[in-house]
Amino acid sequence: MKSGFTYKGKLYEFKRVAYNYHLVRQQIPGVVGTVAVNFFKDSFRRQGWRDRSLERWQSRSKQAKRNKGRAILISSGRLRNSIRITEQNFNRTVIGTNTPYAQAHNEGFKGIVSVKAHQRGKFTSGKEKYTTKAGKERNRTRKEQTGSGTVRAHTRNMNLPKRQFMGNSEILELKLTKSIELAIIKIFEL
Repeated sequence: MKSGFTYKGKLYEFKRVAYNYHLVRQQIPGVVGTVAVNFFKDSFRRQGWRDRSLERWQSRSKQAKRNKGRAILISSGRLRNSIRITEQNFNRTVIGTNTPYAQAHNEGFKGIVSVKAHQRGKFTSGKEKYTTKAGKERNRTRKEQTGSGTVRAHTRNMNLPKRQFMGNSEILELKLTKSIELAIIKIFEL
């Protein structure tokens, strides 16, 4: 019985190719997932969505003072950092996020939102003197909570523009195809 085969002029052993196939089969879902997660997170660096070309995100309104000077969709980095592989097997790899506001930003949202009653802190700021390691005196601003107030339940009209960072993309499909092809080539090279 024959224990190998010839492909493109090179002799391969059945057992070795079968072993390599099982190794690569286990690695492909992780490789595909990593490529997709990195592609989606890269949208935050590019400040737009790449399908056939880069579709830039709509800029912030002039009133948005809170995150002035920061990249769009980045306040704490929680949304970007929450993108991860949620399900993975040979037939299916799912990328998702657990932040409740991810879908609204990715697809856009226009509607009325109910805000629950909650406590809001009241703060004052003052100057504080301190000494550096070099022995110099400096001033710094320090915030102190002086109390809190209750915010009553209310509704708010929201209009979030679509700033897609996850979904189907031709460029992502090409990257995934290339990574799978490289993995398949490893079957014969390991």
